[in-house]
Amino acid sequence: MKNIIEQLKKGILSATPVLNSSLVSAKTWKRAQYIILSEIISDQLSKSPFLQGAKKNELGTTISSTTLQRIFTNDYSNSENSDLRFLKTLDKLAIFIGFPSLNHFLSNSAITIEMEEFNPLTMNKDEKILLVFEKLITSYCQEEFNSLLKLPEVDLGNLSHFIFENGPLTQRIHDLISQIAQLGHLLNNNNNRSNFELYDFNICSLDDHLAVVTVKEFWNLEFRDDYGTFCNAYNHVNKQTYFIKKQNNVWKIWDNHNPDYKTIINDMTENMKKNKKNPV
Repeated sequence: MKNIIEQLKKGILSATPVLNSSLVSAKTWKRAQYIILSEIISDQLSKSPFLQGAKKNELGTTISSTTLQRIFTNDYSNSENSDLRFLKTLDKLAIFIGFPSLNHFLSNSAITIEMEEFNPLTMNKDEKILLVFEKLITSYCQEEFNSLLKLPEVDLGNLSHFIFENGPLTQRIHDLISQIAQLGHLLNNNNNRSNFELYDFNICSLDDHLAVVTVKEFWNLEFRDDYGTFCNAYNHVNKQTYFIKKQNNVWKIWDNHNPDYKTIINDMTENMKKNKKNPV
């Protein structure tokens, strides 16, 4: 995470609006400089083509001077690093320096993996380390898929084997499945009508206790009601970022950044309304 933040800070300091401001003449930044930076970022985000519509409503266009000061002085806690609110801040900073999202920034930035800080006894090659995280994320996605198969019951099954029960991801999955259940949807898996695929795994940052891994995900889900009548289809591909923590010598997923999370239920609700008007 530290490497990611350092890369974002470099991008901010070299951004044209910053270079054209009074900030370049300040040898030491104090509260006044962070207030100016906050205003510059807010102004640019409000005009960014990458921050419009639903995404603008979700993220907002402001970052407080206090948050910026904590980022630039490295005064942020480990818990904050994986907090969804902090990830949204990083998302906005990536947009400010010209990327469509944090995921695009991670994909296109040369972020160094700190291998010297990672010293597991049984893994000393990049390929083996990546394989462990691939298996963890794949197992998590399969268990989430299994939970969808249990609809209308809301049952997370063995998800706690792969994600922290007290982490923010656990609550979001529970909320998502609960909302799908409320729509009256059942997942149709006959003849493999519903499936998912993961590919292009990449380690963006790695140290003793935190790994940041990106992966492209394709989810193809077909939902029907109790009578087997078609209700909804969700077909989507995007790139997601996983934040994997090591606690008590065990790696589990703490959180993930799905740029389309907020739109899933909205899209399904809209599709259901259309299908009611034009039944299959």
